[in-house]
Amino acid sequence: MTLRLIDHKRIDLTDSEWRLYQEICRSYDTPKFKGEDLFKELFETDKNGIIIFLKPPTKTYTSMEVYMFLVNVMVHQHLGGACVHVENVLKEAREVISEGKQLISELKKSRDESSSKA
Repeated sequence: MTLRLIDHKRIDLTDSEWRLYQEICRSYDTPKFKGEDLFKELFETDKNGIIIFLKPPTKTYTSMEVYMFLVNVMVHQHLGGACVHVENVLKEAREVISEGKQLISELKKSRDESSSKA
């Protein structure tokens, strides 16, 4: 993902999301209106470009297409973050399980050696 600018805010978008954003904007362009204006004041992002808040469109005109695009991006961003977290937890769990198996094996070996000496 790459940080882009929408409504003067950094937002983390894939290349395909960026292309879709541009297509949406161009589809609403007229000689007196820029499609980018439909995205004004609809969202807030954190320093990493992740949408943290979607605002209801109360001050300006927008479209359901624009709002649904932002909802989709926000869900995609948050699911991606959750997947990374789950993968990290699973990696750590696998390491702990591996260490546990090794310790059990060593304990069994030590027990067997102790019982054979007795």
